Amino acid sequence: MAVAAVIFGGTLAGVVARQLLRKGPPVWAIFVAGAFLTVASGTLSVPAASIAVAANLSILVFLFSLFVFAAGLERAGALDHVARWIVGRVRKPGDLSWMLFVAFGVLAAFVLNDALVLVGVPLLLTLARRTRLPPEPLLLTLAFSVTVGSVLTPFGNPQNLLVSLESGMRGPVATFLRYLLLPTALNLAVGGAYLRFRFGKALTPVAAPAESSPPTRLRLFPDRPLLPILRSSPAVGLFPVTMVVMVTTDVAASVTRGPQVPLYAIALGGAVVTLLASPGRKALLERVDWSILLLFAALFVVVAGAVAGGVVGAVESLLPISGPAEPIRGVASILLTSLGGAQLVSNVPWVGLQIPAMHGLGYGPGTPWAWVALAAGSTLAGNVTLLGAASNLIVVEEAERAGIRIGLRTFVRYGLPLAGLTVAILFACLAFGL
Repeated sequence: MAVAAVIFGGTLAGVVARQLLRKGPPVWAIFVAGAFLTVASGTLSVPAASIAVAANLSILVFLFSLFVFAAGLERAGALDHVARWIVGRVRKPGDLSWMLFVAFGVLAAFVLNDALVLVGVPLLLTLARRTRLPPEPLLLTLAFSVTVGSVLTPFGNPQNLLVSLESGMRGPVATFLRYLLLPTALNLAVGGAYLRFRFGKALTPVAAPAESSPPTRLRLFPDRPLLPILRSSPAVGLFPVTMVVMVTTDVAASVTRGPQVPLYAIALGGAVVTLLASPGRKALLERVDWSILLLFAALFVVVAGAVAGGVVGAVESLLPISGPAEPIRGVASILLTSLGGAQLVSNVPWVGLQIPAMHGLGYGPGTPWAWVALAAGSTLAGNVTLLGAASNLIVVEEAERAGIRIGLRTFVRYGLPLAGLTVAILFACLAFGL
């Protein structure tokens, strides 16, 4: 157990140091090193490591499929167009933060949040330059919004996907919507009002120029013929079709108790068709974030080694998480530990650690409320500090390339109250639903 604990603890410590110092190897490389040491030390055999990855292959397939769609939409300019359309809906600059928060939050429920911020940052920086707005409130709004909105669906962020496929829950889309639709809607409304209150004055000075020279409003659906667009960028049509098929199939199976088609299989089918139909499929594959897939594969090996070495069992005994016999206390303890744990290692690794620990405590397919609490709590924890979510780090890194620095203190100043509000609403809704 000592060797397994050292490897596991060293891997997590490397992630923490990398996020605090923002120097050194990327997070995926740290986990790959941890996976290599797990096998090289004999903590996990090569066949066992292969089984750990193969057992989670559906997650890698699902992520790959979402990345293909995101790459196709980005290359087609669809995400950029939708983002510009959202900005064009703003009537008064003071309402900009509210509109951005709600709109990007809704979009994040269906487009992987990491991909969304890659498009949103340059758009908002351009908006700030053109309107002489301070960029920090806009970028913070983007970071906060994709965190809150991505809670809603299993495919809004990687940790939700991990929970939906590893918990054993039936009908993950229907389950997430049942438990998280109300709190997410309330959190978007309350969060938007909060940010309008905090950032409204900072975005008001350009009101006069904006009124005298109103920006050109884009149409959501271009006037150009649709067929040429679909021929050059099939993802524009195949992505919404795939999302509709996934949602309707999952909800129908949950309502009728009929056979369930795996979500990852539907997503992979849509992604394969997108690749085959796209004229530049090689360029599309190059846009896929392979480092995230590698991070997940290595994470599965590291966690499997920690389980085999008894580390997860030891951690499980220390966690103040109540068992499934006490639902309300269980939800509260899962949310609180997720808020703290995600700040140490970011939300995806934390969820990877928590899943086997919660299985050991007796949580399974019959306790969906606990799994959505883990997914939502670890996601909303991303608004506490910059370290809580990978999407935050993407925003910060992209902003720094443009010469804009968002400090940890500034993020916590605005994000911590928002996290407190949203987690309180989430707990109230989950407790009431139980």
